[in-house]
Amino acid sequence: MSDRKILFVITTLGFGGAESQLLGIIPALADRGYDISLLTIKSDLGLLNRLDKRVRHFHLGLNGPKTMLHAWKQLKQVMRKVQPDIVHCHLYHANLLGRLIKLRYPGIRVINTSHSNYDARKRMISPYLFYRLTNRWVDYHTAVSTPALERLQEKKSIDANRSAVVYNAIDVELFAQPAEKQVQPVFRWIAIGRLIEVKDYRNLIDALQLLLRSGISFSVDIAGDGDLKQELKAQTELVGLNRHVTFLGLVKNISAIIPDYDGYVISSRSEGMPMALLEAMSAGLPVAGTDVGGIRSIVEGAEGGIIVPPRDPVALSSGMMQLMKTDIHTRKTYGGRNAAFVRNNFEKSMILNSWEAIYENR
Repeated sequence: MSDRKILFVITTLGFGGAESQLLGIIPALADRGYDISLLTIKSDLGLLNRLDKRVRHFHLGLNGPKTMLHAWKQLKQVMRKVQPDIVHCHLYHANLLGRLIKLRYPGIRVINTSHSNYDARKRMISPYLFYRLTNRWVDYHTAVSTPALERLQEKKSIDANRSAVVYNAIDVELFAQPAEKQVQPVFRWIAIGRLIEVKDYRNLIDALQLLLRSGISFSVDIAGDGDLKQELKAQTELVGLNRHVTFLGLVKNISAIIPDYDGYVISSRSEGMPMALLEAMSAGLPVAGTDVGGIRSIVEGAEGGIIVPPRDPVALSSGMMQLMKTDIHTRKTYGGRNAAFVRNNFEKSMILNSWEAIYENR
């Protein structure tokens, strides 16, 4: 049991995989004796009600350059109150803040975690350049997938001897694979994720439009919310898919419904290590997914699905069709492989042991 103090720093507590992952491991670390506090930077706090009651929460309320001085003063107050031994930051802006903390408080162990590859074209200054220039002010840098870590190392943003892959942790007991699935007349897909550009649901809708011509009965439930919801619903109706596609909105207890589906589809144009993908695999679903981030390494490692190029609805439609035409016994084999792979590589206690080793500098 540890009695060390950890201050977690994350950009937001919005509805995202990184946020859900952090909220999932905090209680387990508290159970292991760590004194946990949480600092959020921006105002999106949609998941705050899931925060463990033992954890103190501080909020900077940073909202543009005009609030930076006030936020820095608040940060110094937080550091005085918490007096952390370790500051562990998640997501890009929090990682940069962690490096400022290291500069101001050099005795504190600062850890950064990257949850995806960065598209430098969308930023004035490349995140990889920022990381490289400030690399001296972080003690350890982790990534949630091998491709993300390799990209950081390739860009010389991190040192190989102070970095590692630490996978997202999955509570595999929550996602039980059904003992037997009956063949249904309609193949039921589920897609999970925020309705934002990077998830590329337009790609999925275009692929489904092509599937309509196949004559195979299917449905797709999309669990998630976001800025593109109305636009995507309009696109779905425009191409005649409204009888096949259902927007579920936010689903609080996703583990209760995932096992009911026949397959999981992910159409993203950029990812790190998607939590929803791991949860679907843990529930025994075969996967049709795009070749971005850590998706290929996981799906091919498990041998439980089909990988297609991103931004290619023809390829995605073909991959989905291939799984839909596969017999139930083969799909069950795929699902069993996926569940076993997640259990053997992402089980929560195993991932927590990895974090403890990093925290204790072992």
